[in-house]
Amino acid sequence: MRKQPSFSTHLKAGYPLILVQTHEEGRAICQLAEEAQKNGYDNIYSWDIATGIYSYTDSKVDEIKSPPGPLQKFMNKGFPDKAVMFLKDYHKFIGNTDIYRLVKNLIPILKKNDRHIVFVSPVFTIPPELEKDIVLYEFNLPSVDDLINLAERVVDVNNLSESVPVEREVISAAKGLTFQEAENAIALSIRETNTISKDIIQLEKLQMVKKSGLMEIYEPVAESEWGGLYNLKQYIHKRKIGFSDSKYPMPRGILLVGLPGSGKSLSAKVIAATLDVPLIKLDIGALKGSLVGQSEERLRQALKMIDAFGFCCVWIDEIEKNLSGVQSSGRSDGGTTSNMFGNLLTWMQESNSPKYIIATCNDLSELLAISQGALLRRFDDIFFLDVPSEKEKEDILKIMNKRYGTDISHKIVANMEGWTGAEIEKFVKATLFEGEKEAFANIKPMSVYNKDIIDRAREWARQNARMANIIEASIDIGDSSAGVRKISN
Repeated sequence: MRKQPSFSTHLKAGYPLILVQTHEEGRAICQLAEEAQKNGYDNIYSWDIATGIYSYTDSKVDEIKSPPGPLQKFMNKGFPDKAVMFLKDYHKFIGNTDIYRLVKNLIPILKKNDRHIVFVSPVFTIPPELEKDIVLYEFNLPSVDDLINLAERVVDVNNLSESVPVEREVISAAKGLTFQEAENAIALSIRETNTISKDIIQLEKLQMVKKSGLMEIYEPVAESEWGGLYNLKQYIHKRKIGFSDSKYPMPRGILLVGLPGSGKSLSAKVIAATLDVPLIKLDIGALKGSLVGQSEERLRQALKMIDAFGFCCVWIDEIEKNLSGVQSSGRSDGGTTSNMFGNLLTWMQESNSPKYIIATCNDLSELLAISQGALLRRFDDIFFLDVPSEKEKEDILKIMNKRYGTDISHKIVANMEGWTGAEIEKFVKATLFEGEKEAFANIKPMSVYNKDIIDRAREWARQNARMANIIEASIDIGDSSAGVRKISN
């Protein structure tokens, strides 16, 4: 992908309206203003509703605090040419009719006089009337070198140069944080551990995700809590090296297909623990908003945050339900879900950030209808999670006995035909309140009610997916000796 042109190139190309979407308002304006000045733009201003218009040339303040004020000032014939004005918090006003009409009227004047309006805001919904007039400039978060310089300054200011080392590997963990967030993490690390701690930096990154409200953080689950699914476990362990050794291609992700209770969600949590990385849940449905373009923008923000986060597992649960609006071709929600689906597909294909995507699906036929194969190709492999085999049920029962302090005999699993791991757990919990016989009688396996769906999924999985369970699983694969040559005596 071609590198984004510089900010000064945008100015020289004559873009009248530029949007810089960032949470680092101060750093962005300082850096971009310096770049503009180096390229001949000597008249630099900023505006906010509390201060008015501030001149970076002579530090004078013009107390024009009404939102239309800076735009009207830029229209004056006496205002200098080759000028740049940074407008702060303008997302609060740009949707008003009088404001965006003023902006539209200002565009020819800006072009003629080499003047430029730069909107700087953490969020910004562009009115449809201005969509073709505003260009987005990506302001990057601090690089690792920037963060190392920051850490060295913090250490120097506190006279800790001899006792607190600044190690590139540790500071690299802060990539994806703003300067302020990184400074907070570094200061907290020094205060808590007398050094710069990678673990505390990681906690600050988790806080970043939580504060955004766009995604959820889930606690990984130890592999000892993961019963059965031996083929899937072995697969994950074999792929671990792909995340640490550059000789191997980095794994992209897997799709887990199976009926409810088969262990898909638990698998996502255990995989994160096995890879020793945080688990971020991306709920596409929860990102949908009521305003036009809001849903797509929130998804873009979430995906950008994942890219900045560093190595993590990304869990998309029940992906077919999250994308169900795609089939309507935009009739039900104005094309929002289709647009979000397109953004997700592009990101999964193009993003090179270290991550492992784990998507789960209950109804494969629905997912096939939605994606027409495009989504499936984004995963390294698809695993089918069937009901556990008898040996796997014994292992699951053993885990549940330990978890709930029960002592149920493993012999009972011979009567658990079609039971999932979730149903075994439900049974064990029920025995704490009633006898085993009564608890057993009240379990109705989901596999019975969903037999047609499961049979179709099994048939498809035979040809197109890997089996998560051991060979002994309940899928009928026929006589293994069929078709094998017999040697006569």
